[in-house]
Amino acid sequence: MKDYKLLLAGLILLLLIIFIAIFTWLWSSNRKNTDPLPIISNESESTASVEEDGETVAKSTLHIQAEEKLRAPLDAVISSFQSRYPNVEIMISYVASAALLTLSDNKVADNEPSSFVVDTDIIIADGTLSAARLAPVQEKLKIAQDKQNRNKAENGMVEDIIDADSSADEIAAKGKTDNTDTRNLVSFSYALKDTKKVDGVILTQNPIALNFRNFLLSSTGQDILSRHDYENIDGYQNEVSDLFKPNSKGKQATGELTVNVADAISIAK
Repeated sequence: MKDYKLLLAGLILLLLIIFIAIFTWLWSSNRKNTDPLPIISNESESTASVEEDGETVAKSTLHIQAEEKLRAPLDAVISSFQSRYPNVEIMISYVASAALLTLSDNKVADNEPSSFVVDTDIIIADGTLSAARLAPVQEKLKIAQDKQNRNKAENGMVEDIIDADSSADEIAAKGKTDNTDTRNLVSFSYALKDTKKVDGVILTQNPIALNFRNFLLSSTGQDILSRHDYENIDGYQNEVSDLFKPNSKGKQATGELTVNVADAISIAK
């Protein structure tokens, strides 16, 4: 009986040793998977460094120019946006309608200048930004881009110099980071006011500007704007229950014909 107990204890101990050995091997061999992969930063993104718990975190900056009328709704949108993107700092300048499309030579904020061709990443209007209205801005953008290209060529910036020993991959990578083309301005509608669209336009290649535009068009951004007397960009918001009520208050498309289902079935027969 004693031999049986010793054999059983030895078997249990052997299984425990084998289990510990397998677990240790798996942990050591997969330990490298717990380390994050290196992420290449976007060289065109406007960033600053901030200290967070002893670690340096990249902080992006977005420069906005908007009409004074939009102060209340945009402040609410920006507050919600920054709570979702804590590493993004937004520098916004509210101006009169007449000065909205004026691109000043001065920085939006002297301590946070934009690193792009102009110092304003996005313009947000309280009205329509047609192609004709954006034409002067497009011309100013082209002039600023041409000036930047000339400065790069004349000053022989270090990042533009390609050594004779550079590989084809290095040359191709450098070409991707150097954007010398003028951005083609196309406005986007972000809400409705008095049944008319209100627009914004992105001026630079700053990826944060695209994120902010998408946030404006998201359900969160649209809900915030609706609390400030702006309508949803889709123009209507029917509840599901309204779709099944013949006398509901759900909005119908203009000019849409109403069809009686019973009549349609009888005609089909």
